[in-house]
Amino acid sequence: MKFHSLILMSLFVFVFKPGDADQSLKYRQDYRNYIKTVTNYIRAHIGSNEIRNLKLIRDINSTISIKEAFKPDLYLIDFTNNYSYIISILNFKYTEILNKFLEYTHIVIDKCQQFQDKNVSENFICCVTSIIEEVKNSKTMFENLYNAMKFLSYLDVRYVFVGSIVTNVIIDEIDFFQQYVLQEISEAKPFDLNNLPNLEDSETKFKNLNEFYTEATEKVNKLFKNSNIIDTSIKTDKTIELKECFYENDSYLVYLTCSKLNSFYNETIEIWYKNLGFEQFLNPIIPELMPPIDPALNQSVAIEALNIIRQETGWKTMDHIYIIYNGKHLSIDYILKDSINNINFRIKKEHIPQLLRCRYTEVLKNYCVLLSAILSLCNTEANNFNYHCLSELFGSFNKSEKMLVGLHTAITTLNKLIIWRFNSNSQSSLHKILRWVENTLTFLQKNGFSQDKFVDQQGNIDLEKIKILLTIFQNFRYDFSIELKHDLSNIHGRCLIKNPFYDKFLMIDDFFNSVITLYNPNILRSTQIYLNACKFFDNFCENAYKSCYEDLGFSKVKCLNISSENRFF
Repeated sequence: MKFHSLILMSLFVFVFKPGDADQSLKYRQDYRNYIKTVTNYIRAHIGSNEIRNLKLIRDINSTISIKEAFKPDLYLIDFTNNYSYIISILNFKYTEILNKFLEYTHIVIDKCQQFQDKNVSENFICCVTSIIEEVKNSKTMFENLYNAMKFLSYLDVRYVFVGSIVTNVIIDEIDFFQQYVLQEISEAKPFDLNNLPNLEDSETKFKNLNEFYTEATEKVNKLFKNSNIIDTSIKTDKTIELKECFYENDSYLVYLTCSKLNSFYNETIEIWYKNLGFEQFLNPIIPELMPPIDPALNQSVAIEALNIIRQETGWKTMDHIYIIYNGKHLSIDYILKDSINNINFRIKKEHIPQLLRCRYTEVLKNYCVLLSAILSLCNTEANNFNYHCLSELFGSFNKSEKMLVGLHTAITTLNKLIIWRFNSNSQSSLHKILRWVENTLTFLQKNGFSQDKFVDQQGNIDLEKIKILLTIFQNFRYDFSIELKHDLSNIHGRCLIKNPFYDKFLMIDDFFNSVITLYNPNILRSTQIYLNACKFFDNFCENAYKSCYEDLGFSKVKCLNISSENRFF
């Protein structure tokens, strides 16, 4: 397949159309005001009795009262701090909710354990059945708590609080509780009088409950330890009082505790979900609670495009990559878990391009290392280059055009949708990747690295052409490597890539070792080495094209109605 019809610019210039700068500033202010509205609503509806004895840690030597923390925000710095204060309070109170759930649960676990130790099987089975049923009843509460934290995680704080790290919500810990509950519900069998819970099933469920309790307690204790809230309230452990009052009647204690748990769920949902407005935030009706839409783009088409690519299989090759957003490491599953809509579009259009930037940087870095490794192989056997090896290298380099065109199409498709823009300071901007890809494609198409340019039909190599190509190839590879090296020095602020990049010398060793089992006696060993190396490079490029373009659904996205007016270059 030929791609010479692709017209590339050697350089591009990003220029706002008249009025675009003002429009962009207005949208940023509108989005900031939206977050202010949300946080002010939450702040106004947190009951004073719930927080009157709480203090927040301002720094290592001082604290701040809730009253002072909730004063009107006149300046951006106040808004930044007040936002973090609100999130810190919610994190603390939600942690208390998790802890209270565990306290109630532990009372029944203790009783079940006593029944088991005494070999009172009937009581043990009844006890385990009761607590598991009540755990399953917590589904709505944890679902609501998770949805509240999920909504807050949708707010693009990096866009609003530029240059600041603000408090993150405790969504992962709540999801841990929620997943255990959902697992118990999914494993539940239909009620059948002829198939009541038996001892073996109860022991298994009790074991799983204990394991969950242990791990959940560790998570909650860690949350309390890392909290920046000081709780000076005089705490009375009502669950301990409950245990003491009914110590003599174990069965009634189990019943009462489960009953208290059910009341606790309803109270929590009312006070810490509905009352704080999360139902309205997630399903807004009034304009003030609707996130603003960027007037520069067709948001419905952009949402459709992102929902297409998020469901594709190519992401499986990126599970070793985490992006860094507001100081937190976000996995592929976290980024792609939720369907994209008007509520979370703003944050998803940051997360997904940043993830692609990390992946495409990894691909181009390894691409450059492989070219360098094979070039070294071509000069291994003698002081002068092996021109047959160079011929194979340049042929493979020329074939890599397909991969580069795939990356180019993916990047420009997202740019036409204005899912990313040419902001060099943004961690989600793909402008550097685009420039590298365009420069490489231009270089390839300008200099003719196809083997038919320097090898005749008899297989004879035009040494002069090879020497000229070698010189310009070495200069290009050197310049590309310097740019990559500079960019990689800053990559730790946006990416955590758990798989190491290719190492030139390790790759050379691998190519030498590859002939041990693949050596063909009719081909010189040195020839087999560089042929294997070029084959590896070809496969690398083909796999990158497939996983980074084809298997991400960009061919489907190209079919959407993308207006040419959206183009930013």
